[in-house]
Amino acid sequence: MAGNQQQRTPISILAIGDSLTEGYYKYGRAFHPYAKHLTELFDHANIPVNIQQKGVSGERVVPTMINRLRRLLSNGTSYDWIIILGGTNDLADSSKNADIIFQQGLQPMYELCLNHAQKKTKLVAMTVIENTYYSPQRAEDKDRQNLNNMIRNYVANSGEKDRIILVDLDKGIPYHSVTSEKEREEIYDDVVHLTPVGYDRMATLIFDAIKDKL
Repeated sequence: MAGNQQQRTPISILAIGDSLTEGYYKYGRAFHPYAKHLTELFDHANIPVNIQQKGVSGERVVPTMINRLRRLLSNGTSYDWIIILGGTNDLADSSKNADIIFQQGLQPMYELCLNHAQKKTKLVAMTVIENTYYSPQRAEDKDRQNLNNMIRNYVANSGEKDRIILVDLDKGIPYHSVTSEKEREEIYDDVVHLTPVGYDRMATLIFDAIKDKL
């Protein structure tokens, strides 16, 4: 099995996003990107992989992240998969609603990926996790929910169903519906960031989705 792994061309993955991709925790004193455990999961499955972790803490989708993705894709590198997680920082900006974040940011990013490398690149689109302040019943959480529904609908209605998958972090890493305070503390490090255990859970959700497409 190990010999077969050495002979296979590694899967090339770009993980782009903000602090949740960079693995920010302990108020920026430490980092545990999900790419670390995702690499381990591929290794354990004897699937060679090369993951470029390109998370930038504090970055907003509009306009910075989309421009950064455009630069990354223009350097001639081809990726088998691109994982996109963004929108958390944009949602904190009262001048941007879900429509702006999606239509001017995430949707163009998705289309950049799907049109990259002779349309061979596959895309992982991820929803935005809850924050610990506002429960889904609060009006302050409406934009996040609207944005997540736009992401879900884009994937569901895509004409590239064999090249795009949804990883619904909103449902896979809940906060307010978890009744155990111990479990909350194991997963969430602060208002919007995760612990290493939480980032590892994110990696597992991504791996489980991707492996079904390999």
